[in-house]
Amino acid sequence: MDYVVLMQQITNGLVNGMTYVLIATGLTLVFGVLHIINFAHGEFYMLGAFFTFFAAQLLGLDYISAAIVATIGVAVLGILANRLFFWPLRREHEFTVLLSSLGLALLLTNGGELIFGADPKYIPSPFADEVVEIGQVVMTQQRALIFAVGAVVLVLLYLFIRHTSMGRMMRATAQNPEGAALTGVNIRNVYTVTFILACGLAALAGALVGPTSMIFPTVGSWAVLKGFIVVILGGLGSIPGALIGGLALGVVESLAGGYISLGFAQAIGYAIIIVVLLWRPQGLFGHARRV
Repeated sequence: MDYVVLMQQITNGLVNGMTYVLIATGLTLVFGVLHIINFAHGEFYMLGAFFTFFAAQLLGLDYISAAIVATIGVAVLGILANRLFFWPLRREHEFTVLLSSLGLALLLTNGGELIFGADPKYIPSPFADEVVEIGQVVMTQQRALIFAVGAVVLVLLYLFIRHTSMGRMMRATAQNPEGAALTGVNIRNVYTVTFILACGLAALAGALVGPTSMIFPTVGSWAVLKGFIVVILGGLGSIPGALIGGLALGVVESLAGGYISLGFAQAIGYAIIIVVLLWRPQGLFGHARRV
C-alpha cells in the first residue's frame, strides 16, 4: 500500500512538473536567446486559460479546438508585446527592460480583471472527469493529456531549435547578437519568433491546466513564480535544465505535500531557490546563456 501511495505521489508530481516545464521553457527561451527576464510571462499563461474558456463559450468550440485557437491567439499577442514593450528597448539597460516587462504584467493583470471579471471560472473539458488507470496508479485523462502534450511539444521545440535555419539563427543570437547580425541574421525576426514560441508555450500550459482548477486573472503570478523557481534551479537559458528542474520540483512538492504537509509543499520552492543560489548561483546545469 505504501508503495502504491508513493507511486501515486510521484505520478502526480511528474504531471505538475510538466506544467512547470512548459511555463519555464518559455521563460528560459527568452532569456537564453534575447537575454531578457520577462516578468509578464505568467500573464500569457493566464490569457491562454481565459482564451480557451471564451473560445469554448462564445464560439462554441470543443475543448481541443478552443485550446489550439487560444494558444495561437496568445502567440500572436506575443508579437505585439515584443514590438511595443521589448524590441524598442533592446539597446537600453537590462533593468529598463525588466521594468517594462513588470509594467506589461500589471497591465495584463488589471486588464484581465476588467475584461474577464474577477470571479473564478472553470474550463469544461471532456477529459477532466474520465480516469486512466496504470496498474494501481490513477489519474484523470486531463492530467495524462498535460504530460503527453507537454512531452511532444518539448521534443518538437528541441528539433526546431537544433535542425531549422531559424533555430540556428536563434542559437547564434544567443551566443553573440552583434556577431550574428554581422553575418546576416535578422535579429528582429529572431526576437519575434522567440516571443511567439515563449508566449505560445505559456498559453498552452494555461489551456491544459485550466480544466484541473479554477482560473482567475491573477493566476499569472503563480505561474511566473513557479517558472522562475524552475529556471533558477535548472539554470537561466538552459532548456534541459528547465525540463529536469521542472519535473524535479513537481515530484519534490508532491512528496512533501503527501508525506509532510501541503503548506510545506508550497514553501519548498522558496527553499530550493535559496539553497541553489547559495550553492550554485548559475543553476544546476550552469549554462546561463545557452539554449
